[in-house]
Amino acid sequence: MLWLTDAAEASANPLRLDRRADWASTGASPFGVAFRGHIEPKRRDDFWLYDALGPRIWIHRDDERFPERPLVLALEADEDRMEQSRRRGSITGTVAHRQPGELRELRLHGPSTPSLPPFAGPQIVYQQGPHLLELVVGTAGCAVSVSDCLVIRCQCPE
Repeated sequence: MLWLTDAAEASANPLRLDRRADWASTGASPFGVAFRGHIEPKRRDDFWLYDALGPRIWIHRDDERFPERPLVLALEADEDRMEQSRRRGSITGTVAHRQPGELRELRLHGPSTPSLPPFAGPQIVYQQGPHLLELVVGTAGCAVSVSDCLVIRCQCPE
């Protein structure tokens, strides 16, 4: 999770996260979805490269064209690095490896469907409506409202 601390710095940055932080006034989505991996060459035209922080981060062009959609970005990682993460257990991608408390699903609510690249990981479900992010974790029977636009919902393990 990211939190804006300097509005002037954010407005000067090409990502313009100040608009997302002021989502109630601007209508921009306050949410983003980040992936690790690589963008296939045939999909690269849908993204632009942001490398001001050091690592190569591919930002979906919807950030500029449709700010009401969640920000979609991919932190570039090669296959060797992804395989090391899988072996450490940080990327499972299959139901058989799920643990209690693990993220099962993201439910993104908003006025417009996000443009997501192909990915492995928890299911991302879109529902039209006011901006809201629900994180569904594998623990039985609870829902915690973190803020008026973020809910953590618990679900019985399969």
